[in-house]
Amino acid sequence: MRIRLIVLIFLCFGVKVFAQNTSSIDFVIRNLGVNVDGFFKSFTVTTTFDDANNLQDFTGEIKANSIETGIESRDEHLLKEDYFYVSKYPLITMDVVELYKKAENRYSAKVNLRIKGKAKQITIPLKVEITDSQRKITSEFEINRRDFNVGGGSFVMSKTVKIKVVHIETFQ
Repeated sequence: MRIRLIVLIFLCFGVKVFAQNTSSIDFVIRNLGVNVDGFFKSFTVTTTFDDANNLQDFTGEIKANSIETGIESRDEHLLKEDYFYVSKYPLITMDVVELYKKAENRYSAKVNLRIKGKAKQITIPLKVEITDSQRKITSEFEINRRDFNVGGGSFVMSKTVKIKVVHIETFQ
């Protein structure tokens, strides 16, 4: 019984410790029928809020060569011309065209997304959570990799990429 109690306390403490407390940009794509997930290590998100803590604007910039999928040889291949072509297009960028507040902490943003020299306007949902010490912005959306000529016309790789962005900024 005592061991169970210790394990329970450890698990409760572990859940709190492992709660997301950092910004991240993660993705998932199906390839050969298997989900391949990954993330970008190096990125910048800049936000503007008004005095009432309403989101007014944001931009994002990712260093494409910071991609991580857990397989080094695959990551190196993704840097080449048929995927991200990082020697010519080192950055993936996003900037707001229009931003709409839909509810207390929900927004809809029409953004320009630029990948591999191609720009496409997409609409993404945003959720903003504000506490006494931080702002957390979360967005989950999908893009078509073919719109940006990433991965060519591969038929074994899904054209749909699921993306999750979490941006946390702390303040005092």
